[in-house]
Amino acid sequence: MNKSFYYLWASISFGKLSLSLYTMTATLIIFSLTHSATLAAMVMLIHVIGKFLSGFVFPLVTESTSLKKILSMSQLTQFLIIACILGVVSMDINQVVQLTFIYSLIGLAAFMDGFISPSRMSLIPELVEDTKIGKANSLISTTDQSFALLGWSVGTIAINYYGESRVLLVSLTLLMLSFFSSLRLKIKKIKEAKKLPKWEIIKAGWFILFSKKNHMRTITTMDILEGIASGIWIGGITLVFVIEVLNKGEQWWGFINTSYYVGSILGGILITIFSRKLQKHLIKGIIVSSFLVSMLIFFYAANSTAWIALVLVVIMGPFYQLRDISQQTYIQKVTLDDSLSKLYAAKDNLYYLVFALSVFITGLISDYMGVVYVYFLAFLLYLISSIFALITFRKGNQSPQIDKVINEYQ
Repeated sequence: MNKSFYYLWASISFGKLSLSLYTMTATLIIFSLTHSATLAAMVMLIHVIGKFLSGFVFPLVTESTSLKKILSMSQLTQFLIIACILGVVSMDINQVVQLTFIYSLIGLAAFMDGFISPSRMSLIPELVEDTKIGKANSLISTTDQSFALLGWSVGTIAINYYGESRVLLVSLTLLMLSFFSSLRLKIKKIKEAKKLPKWEIIKAGWFILFSKKNHMRTITTMDILEGIASGIWIGGITLVFVIEVLNKGEQWWGFINTSYYVGSILGGILITIFSRKLQKHLIKGIIVSSFLVSMLIFFYAANSTAWIALVLVVIMGPFYQLRDISQQTYIQKVTLDDSLSKLYAAKDNLYYLVFALSVFITGLISDYMGVVYVYFLAFLLYLISSIFALITFRKGNQSPQIDKVINEYQ
């Protein structure tokens, strides 16, 4: 790994922790101002809408601006926006006006955050040797999970002791560290601007997502099926499962969430250790991990003992990580660098659409059939996804480019 990758890694890590603290603090600020859970929940909704909208603008920006510049400028702009939120919170003004400003600024910050994620992921192949892409993805994924856990666990305690304003200041400091780290990146490749119609640029990433070439359509279909299944980890669904199936109190909701992060972190560490072997079997990693996740979810749904549920969630972590990291590495290897940022922008937008569908479906099933059926549906979707992938990859017999990727180190 070269220095530029470690600067990118630091930028992602500081940014992830900053975002966790900022999101939690913004939510609590709205709740303390309004005493309304609905208005507080609007923070995440506005955040998702802002990121979704930026996914359509991001491909246009990449045509004339380097990813490094997009990353650094987005972080700096986000820093200024969050600083404005801190200023508005401290103002003694009409509450409706204050909330309007805060929500607007949250939306703008989310819009800029929508530029950051695809820029970071698209820079990995440019900064890392081809043989170390898998290791780079696993390192970043492990840190992502670790800092998310740290942010959500420590954040509440910090807010209780020091108040929202000071925690927001910590978030701003972390974001500035992330910004300075991004400035240290050294990109050798210089991109030439292309003159293409705006609509062609916007739909380029979507075209790649559903293209038969390199089995991207298969990967996207798996993402849709498993994205709907991911609704089992929505906070409300997990809480209902803990109360109704495991017959435990709300504290076990926290135990389940913590176990999920612990398993993911453990999985990331294991995959980092065995990253060279993983890169030789990316497609196998995607299929096998999806199948094993389906089996574990089935046992989780059929179980009613709390401590067994915790163990199963921890065991799921490595397989979730294996699936995500294998897919991430596969995509980065088979997609041209010029198209990668557009692909990630479309992929992020697809995720938001599928997530919204997942929330609706899982909520409906939980209310009318029982929460346990949500988990049985997830089991079925993961199972269908793995079988579909197995059949499709075998039937396609892999294109010459994929053969080269998979056999490169054998």
